[in-house]
Amino acid sequence: MEIVGCERIYTRYDMRATLASGQTFAFTEEGGSFYGIADGRPVEIRGSDGGYDIIFPPGDAGFWRRYFDLDRPYDAMLKPFLGQNDGTAAGSTFSAQGESALSTGCGSAFLSKCVGAFGGLRLLRQPVWETLCAFIISANNNLKRIGSIYRRISGAYGAAVEWAGRTYNAFPAAGALAAAGEQGLRGAGLGYRAPYLFDTARAAAAGGLPDLDAMAYGDALKYLMKFRGVGEKVADCVLLFSTSHQQAFPVDVWIERALRERYGMDGTRRELKLEAQKMFGGAAGVAQQFLFHGMRSNLI
Repeated sequence: MEIVGCERIYTRYDMRATLASGQTFAFTEEGGSFYGIADGRPVEIRGSDGGYDIIFPPGDAGFWRRYFDLDRPYDAMLKPFLGQNDGTAAGSTFSAQGESALSTGCGSAFLSKCVGAFGGLRLLRQPVWETLCAFIISANNNLKRIGSIYRRISGAYGAAVEWAGRTYNAFPAAGALAAAGEQGLRGAGLGYRAPYLFDTARAAAAGGLPDLDAMAYGDALKYLMKFRGVGEKVADCVLLFSTSHQQAFPVDVWIERALRERYGMDGTRRELKLEAQKMFGGAAGVAQQFLFHGMRSNLI
């Protein structure tokens, strides 16, 4: 169905890989198209001419350009990872010290393979509040169930937005979740995470959230970890998927496996994170997402 009175942006970025890579839970797929809403703004994504049309109401182009990170020079960022698959990608940003500390170069080769397979994958720049809540929900959860709970909460407590013949349920504001109460959130399937989200909603409703982009990475990380149920991994996810702090490097079970099995690293998850940040430098967040998607996709 053609949508009248809309704006659209065409991109060759891989929206399917991007939306399925564990960054966002605000989208559903129907008939080959993706439907989602962020910051109360609905959007439809359709495959078109080897790429994708991002379709949205007039006036939202700036928001969606930022959300999908459409203006960052990914070709230049990814070039270091597309060199030789011998452990030393051409023009690599990895430090010599970091590489020599590893027993083999198979990690670099694997990352190059991930970028080659999923080169259109992009990092999202989502609203901080929605991302914070999504990753509180994510604790000890799988992607399918996280998305189900996220949308259930949106349906129960979020505002309904009508557009192009569809009803979209926006993710609730902090005040709406605080008003829902802990028991209301338990009823949405949150289980033991309900008090975490409830306390976070009350705090955010009372004082708002600061501009995390204006804070140093370490300060932003510490700020987020003050919320109940937010550990270092969740805080790093929030920063990586909603702010400009691209050195954030969340270490979950997939990334831990990648660093241990592909790079020969050892230590606690925090030690693995610090070593990876040292090795990847300013490309840490981008490298993390490609490694994560490659491991989840069983790329060999």
